[in-house]
Amino acid sequence: MAKSRKPKILCLDAGTLARYKDRVVRVKGEARGQRSMIEWVAHDGTHQRSTVKWKSLAPLEDQLF
Repeated sequence: MAKSRKPKILCLDAGTLARYKDRVVRVKGEARGQRSMIEWVAHDGTHQRSTVKWKSLAPLEDQLF
């Protein structure tokens, strides 16, 4: 029986909009260890940055809202 391979996880390009949990984020760039730096606007209007794993990011579909 053939072994099934895991899908290859790709890093999204810098500037790409993506979904992380319940928020829409912008990918700022690649960090080390299969992670990306992301940025989003919080409810109080401040810009927040964080580093997340590639597998936690999902590209946006055709419709934003």
